[in-house]
Amino acid sequence: MKKTILTTILITLVCSISVMGQLSPKDKGLQAITLDAIKGQLEFLSSDWMEGRATGERGSFLAADYVASMFRVFGAAPGGDASMGGRGRIVMIAPPAAPPAQPAVSAAANQPAAPAAQNPPANVQGGQRSQSFTPTKSYFQNFTLIESQPSGSSTFTIKKGGQEYLFREGVDFSLGRATMDAKFDAPVVFVGYGIQDKANGIDDFAGVDVKGKVIVRLNGFPGYADNTSPMYKKLVGDNLRAQTEIQRNKSTVLSTMGVLGVIDLTADRDVAKNWGVYKFNNNPAPAENGPRTNWTPMRLDGKEITSSPATITITERVSNLLIKEGGLDIAKYEKDAAAGAVKFKPVVMPGMTAGLNVSVNARRVNVRNVIAIIEGENPNEYVAVGAHMDHMGMDNGKIWNGADDNASGTVAVMTIAKAFIASGVKPKRSIVFCAWTGEEKGLLGSEYFTLYPPVGKISDYRFYMNFDMIARDAANDTDKNMAGITYTKAYPKLEEISKAAVDQYKLNLKLNIRSQEAPTGGSDYTAFTENKIPVIAWMAAMHPEYHQPSDEISLVNWNKMTDIIKLGYLQLWEAANGEIK
Repeated sequence: MKKTILTTILITLVCSISVMGQLSPKDKGLQAITLDAIKGQLEFLSSDWMEGRATGERGSFLAADYVASMFRVFGAAPGGDASMGGRGRIVMIAPPAAPPAQPAVSAAANQPAAPAAQNPPANVQGGQRSQSFTPTKSYFQNFTLIESQPSGSSTFTIKKGGQEYLFREGVDFSLGRATMDAKFDAPVVFVGYGIQDKANGIDDFAGVDVKGKVIVRLNGFPGYADNTSPMYKKLVGDNLRAQTEIQRNKSTVLSTMGVLGVIDLTADRDVAKNWGVYKFNNNPAPAENGPRTNWTPMRLDGKEITSSPATITITERVSNLLIKEGGLDIAKYEKDAAAGAVKFKPVVMPGMTAGLNVSVNARRVNVRNVIAIIEGENPNEYVAVGAHMDHMGMDNGKIWNGADDNASGTVAVMTIAKAFIASGVKPKRSIVFCAWTGEEKGLLGSEYFTLYPPVGKISDYRFYMNFDMIARDAANDTDKNMAGITYTKAYPKLEEISKAAVDQYKLNLKLNIRSQEAPTGGSDYTAFTENKIPVIAWMAAMHPEYHQPSDEISLVNWNKMTDIIKLGYLQLWEAANGEIK
């Protein structure tokens, strides 16, 4: 009996070795993508220990250390800044307790005598001890962002017909996007929803020059309040992320227009209900969901002095004043816009000016991306894969763990690095693995990388893959297998590769594949598109827990996430080995 059991074990072992020997390098890598490995990484990265991973806060540094450690464990080399012998962590160097003794001097040679071998002297610079190291690569790309926070003392005025109305921050308006102190008084133009979308035939700025002016725009987009309206179906349809992209693009489009200020008008809704303070020392129990109340904007420090237009959100009584004095019929405008029946023309509000005296508190904040590399046969060509590891942090007793957004995408990047190492072969092109910071603050980490790539020149990059929110199901995903891909239209091979891999490897994915001339939007592939690099961007679903404390690991669809990572690996394999020219 013992001989039979032993024989069976040996036969099984030999067969297993034989099967492993028959696997191609690509399939060896695919086998390294396991559910247990994915669970282990996601459980820790989205745990309370990470404190919501907000940009520049302690949790983001903890997360970056963890991601760098996993790259090291899997075998991907560091691809970040030069490091003086360490891994990029901040090291406190204490000053000496007493001035060091001067070394003895040889009278004959007038040179310091050789120190005792067992006790070499420390180098002393500026009262600090340091030690010489040979610079090596670290896993971190370090940089700074400028954080701006409203001071609370800004003022806003409206003037018309000799009458001047003065409004105060925190009472009549809240200050949003403002990067530096500013003061202006300028004509006012109503621009509807303030959308410029050539693909859908919308230009709310057509026929008017808004340079040097203050614009008034409505929150939302045509048909946002009626999902049965023609314009809602056209602009959003079943792509729920489109709402976020529309809002981001409304701000982005202003960057070259020379607008001085933006007044966001919300009709028939109390936007100020969260602005109040308690006069007694007590904080109410925080709601289960809701926005962070202490969220502050950040920006890259550009090479030139520029200022994004200051944005304010006004209360209902200020909105009513603007509507009345400007002669606007907002209800009719919204109805016409939802139907898409009338081309909107901007309205110059005659005789009206708006003034803003902006005061912000600003400071520099240290942040970092995590960068790793697997060297390829061709040292002059790169493909990159990335995901943002930052999220919303903590506020009022709640932690925004961001299991889906975007711990899930970050795990994909780490796991694909593991798979390429497990393949046992060098790719033709080098692969750069990136975990971005600052995405939630405006896609800042990826933008910085493309401006100052720590590996190669940005013109040497041939392809970029992005993962953002790949672990959940949309409300209409009854089979729990839907996922979205957006790719650069000029590279149809990307779609062919994706469909072929789903069939060949029997992946349970129903793909919604869209191509665009130059894909941009609310995630980090935008910076690569702007550098003429073809992209493929993954997203599984938009859901009610988006940017809420309830985005927890208990809601993850593990099977879908695993299959997405497998397909992403297969796509990147082809890109890294020359299929994307």
